[in-house]
Amino acid sequence: MGDSPENTAPFGVALRRFAKLADARERGLVLSASGLTHAIARDGADWVLWLAPEDIPRALTELEAYEEELEAAEKRPVEEALPERVAYWSVPLVALVLVGFAVLQAEGGEAWRNAGVLSSERVVGGGEWWRTLTALTLHGDVPHVVANLWAGLLFGALLLASFGQGLAWLMILASGALGNALTAWVYYPEEHRSLGASTAVFGALGLLVGDALGRLLQRRSGRSWWLWVLPLGAGVALLAFLGAGEGKSNVDVLAHLWGFVAGLPLGAGVAFAKPAPNNLWLQGAAGLGAAGILALAWGLARSHGLC
Repeated sequence: MGDSPENTAPFGVALRRFAKLADARERGLVLSASGLTHAIARDGADWVLWLAPEDIPRALTELEAYEEELEAAEKRPVEEALPERVAYWSVPLVALVLVGFAVLQAEGGEAWRNAGVLSSERVVGGGEWWRTLTALTLHGDVPHVVANLWAGLLFGALLLASFGQGLAWLMILASGALGNALTAWVYYPEEHRSLGASTAVFGALGLLVGDALGRLLQRRSGRSWWLWVLPLGAGVALLAFLGAGEGKSNVDVLAHLWGFVAGLPLGAGVAFAKPAPNNLWLQGAAGLGAAGILALAWGLARSHGLC
C-alpha cells in the first residue's frame, strides 16, 4: 500500500517529523515496500509520517535498517576512494623459497622425496602430520614446479590486498596442508602418495572465493543472487579448468578439490576477522609462523625419514 496524498487528514500515530517533504516521502516509500499503510500530512512547519498504532514497531524496525544502510553507503565511497597501497615484495620471496626446495629435492634425491611425500598410511595410520606440509614443497619435475609457481603466485598476489603479506601465505600453507590431510583421510586405509604445491594453489583459489563470499555476507544491502553466483561460479570454473589436469593420470584431482574446499571457510573466516593488511606486527608474525611451521615439518621429516 502506498502513502496517501499530502495534506489529507492524519490517522493513527505520528511516527516521524521531517523538515522536508522529500525526506518524508523517501521514508514513506520504505514503508510502502514493506506493505505498511501510512499517510503524510503537514503540521505547521513539519511534514509528519502517520501510521496505525499496531504498525509502529515494525515501521521503526524498517526505518532503522534503512537509516543504517544510508549511513554505510555514505561511508563506502570514502573507503573506496582511499585504498591502501598493496606491496608485492613477498611474491618473489615465495618464488625463491619454492625454487630453493626444488634444488634441495634435486640434491637430496629419492631419500629426500620419500621423507616428505604425502602418504595416507603414514599420515593417518602413523601420525606423521608433517607430510601434509612437506609434500607441498616437492614436485615431480621442472614443468610441475613452473606450473605451480605461476598459478600459485598469481592467486597469492590477489590475496595480498585483503590478507596482507604474511597472513596470505600462512593461510595458503594452511589450506594446502588441510587439503592434503583430507585427501589422506579419504584414501586411508588404501595407500595413496602424492606431492606438489597444487593443493595449496587451489587452496589459494578457495581462499579468494571464501573471502569474496565472507565480505558479501557482511553486507546489509545489495546482496543479489548474482553476487553470490559470480565468485563461486568463477572459482568452480577455474577449479575444473586448471585442476582436472587435462585427464592426465598423474594429476591428483581429489587433492585439488580438497585444497579448494579447505580454502573456502578459511577465506570467509579471514573476511569476518578483517585483519589489517598493513599491520607490521600481525603480518610479520604470520609470515614467521608460516616459515616456522614449514621448517618444523621438514625437521621432523628429516629426523624420521633421512639418515
